[in-house]
Amino acid sequence: MDDRLRKGLPVLVLAGAVFAARAILGTSPEPENRRASTSVPTVETVRLAPTRYRVVLDSRGTVRPAVATTLVSEVGGTITALADGFVVGGAFAAGTPLVQLDERDYAIALTRARATLAQAAARLEEERALAEQAREEWRRLGRGGEPSALTLRKPQLAAARAERDAAAAELERAELDLERTRILAPYAGRVLERAVDPGQFVNRGTVLGRIHAIESVEVRLPLGARQQAFLTLPPEGAAASGAGLDEWPEVELEARTGDERHTWHGELVRVEGVDESTGQLVVVAEVREPWADPRAPLRIGRYVEARIAGRELEDVFVVPLAALREEREVLIVDDAGTIRRRPVRVVWSDAERAAVTEGLAAGELLVLTPLATVVEGAPVRAMLDGVAVEGIAMDRFAPEGEGEGVGGDG
Repeated sequence: MDDRLRKGLPVLVLAGAVFAARAILGTSPEPENRRASTSVPTVETVRLAPTRYRVVLDSRGTVRPAVATTLVSEVGGTITALADGFVVGGAFAAGTPLVQLDERDYAIALTRARATLAQAAARLEEERALAEQAREEWRRLGRGGEPSALTLRKPQLAAARAERDAAAAELERAELDLERTRILAPYAGRVLERAVDPGQFVNRGTVLGRIHAIESVEVRLPLGARQQAFLTLPPEGAAASGAGLDEWPEVELEARTGDERHTWHGELVRVEGVDESTGQLVVVAEVREPWADPRAPLRIGRYVEARIAGRELEDVFVVPLAALREEREVLIVDDAGTIRRRPVRVVWSDAERAAVTEGLAAGELLVLTPLATVVEGAPVRAMLDGVAVEGIAMDRFAPEGEGEGVGGDG
């Protein structure tokens, strides 16, 4: 191959490639011009309506006795008997003898006190007789004027009367001491603590144990500053005067034992005040007859959760808490079927719901479906209870070209 053919061969190959490319491009079909389709998301909605809403304040606390008593011995002696129910957790009826002390010394003292009183009473009668005799003698002697107090034995009579009164007081004291050897239950209740055993010697002032009444129990419930604004209480002094007691809020207490849930109903009975360390308002709830149901008694020391009936709100929109975005806005589907952000004013919210006073209108569709990203004015397909909402024209958001047909005649 000569030099001219070798140099011209690349040029010929390149020219052939260009010619072939033009031929291919000239015979290729025209690309079909398809219009892009639009995907419209479906959202579940609820139609808004104003309503009345009772705020419920959540708190928690520990059950404690409404009435508790420390039993103290008022006399000394040896414990001879304890009631069968005088054990920790034991139950007893009102008037039950819980502790019995040895009463023999006090019975002897009572007998002596009775004898002393009898002697004093006899001496007083003797002095009265002597005084009357002295007056008669004064009259028989025919002496004029009034006899002196000493003549009429008035000092001796006063001394005898004082001795009689002192002996009567000693008798009463002896009777009380004998009565105090039996410590009786002042009410129906249960034992919190027992500090003595049979055979033990106790002095006056020795603590025997602690008991509490079962007629009612109490729970101290702290409330934060936000909750205090929604707590409705009767006027100051209502509890002390007995007026307005039916105005105290109701309280529901709840506790769980395994898979079982138990509830008790009570009401607030007083306000203790504000805790300086936390700034929380402490209110006290009372539950009467906590042992009414023996299967689920409200025991002392039990930890319970409380729901307190708060203020009732008028004309508010109650929405699921999940529908709130950043606790200050919601999503609304307008009449055109587009999604709109709506700032709202939330006056109250709990773990499930929120009460809105501003930013919403009756009849609007609130979006319940969580959306990661929201484009203002984007079309959506609104569903209400699983059914497409009528009255919102969705055909304007259908994919362009849908229903026109492709490649037909005319």
